[in-house]
Amino acid sequence: MEIRPAGDGDIAEIARIATANGDGDGANPRYVAHLRGNGGFLVAVTGREVAGYCAIRRFAGATMLCDLFVDPVRHGGGVGRRLLEAAFPGSEARFTFASQDPRAMPLYLRHGMRPRWPLLYLSGPPGRDAEPSATRVDVVDAGAAESLLTGVDRTADYAYWAVTPGTTGVLVYDDGAVAAAGVAGPDNLIHLTTASGHDPAAALRSALTVFDAPTVRVCLPGPHPAVEDLLRARWRIDTYDHHMSSVADIIGSDRVLSPSLA
Repeated sequence: MEIRPAGDGDIAEIARIATANGDGDGANPRYVAHLRGNGGFLVAVTGREVAGYCAIRRFAGATMLCDLFVDPVRHGGGVGRRLLEAAFPGSEARFTFASQDPRAMPLYLRHGMRPRWPLLYLSGPPGRDAEPSATRVDVVDAGAAESLLTGVDRTADYAYWAVTPGTTGVLVYDDGAVAAAGVAGPDNLIHLTTASGHDPAAALRSALTVFDAPTVRVCLPGPHPAVEDLLRARWRIDTYDHHMSSVADIIGSDRVLSPSLA
């Protein structure tokens, strides 16, 4: 078995394996290209066939495993183990969001990652009349605002999100100052980061007011301070993943997450 960077000629096979595993990201050539250019995308090849793939990127000073999928006919054959060995060659901090597939968690545990909290996929009615105030803006402006708030440049991620029709940036203001920045689709809050010193639950409530859709989707860490409020407001948990990491608190639990990109 050979583990190597994915090439242009692997895109169709990556999509085939992604579709067989119900993974919409890997079936999207734009997503694969984004991670090939801003992280790393590996394939496991046996003979002339792609047997599996994984995607990684650097985030918050650690290596994030964005995806790991194996051709269903090769499950249990060691493909996932070989991919993880290549993705995590040293002892650096690492994390992922593992699916509920019972085969996933033992594999990640053996590679030094422990379960920390559930990642909740929620849906419910949009917000109304919240404080502080929020508005939709150009995605580029929202990305620039997040860079100023956090000191982390996520321009490439914002550019990737911006291509989806109906997607805009979101800014939340508190006393005239930007308190949070993120990205919103027509019916989903894709990403939101709140500046230090501001209330992430209040920022989220405000961000939800920019939606006209009757139902909005959002992905939140289980410990996020807004979870209980949302459930009291008739939101529901549709499904969940597991945040697993080699070190606790690699990634904050007070943000809205885009699971494959954090």
